[in-house]
Amino acid sequence: IDNGDGTVTDTGTGLMWQQDAAGGGGGFDGGTGGLYNWAEAKAYCQGLSLAGYTGWRLPTTIELMSIVDYGRYGPAIDTTAFPATPSEFFWSSSPYADGATYAWGVYFNFGKVLDGFKVNDGYVRAVRTGL
Repeated sequence: IDNGDGTVTDTGTGLMWQQDAAGGGGGFDGGTGGLYNWAEAKAYCQGLSLAGYTGWRLPTTIELMSIVDYGRYGPAIDTTAFPATPSEFFWSSSPYADGATYAWGVYFNFGKVLDGFKVNDGYVRAVRTGL
């Protein structure tokens, strides 16, 4: 459901999503221009106040995968609910097994889970428990 305030509620999962992606410019492999490394992505979400709500966080990989639409490509997401989503890498809060240098994310060009070097830049879409 598009809440009309910059958020989208998924009635199936009960999650409320930031409608617009945070970040801009650059790319998956360490670009510049407002994208976030993993630590910055977590801090951005924790500090976000959107549509009168706090309690935002960086989603887990499983949560990010819940908004992938495998019937679409470039980006693999419902572009009515999430317009202007770049076909790029989005951080999740899920650390890679080594925990120190990599974390998981979702590449929304085709909806695949990938690992990313934590100091590289990626996009962010914050989530909160909404229902």
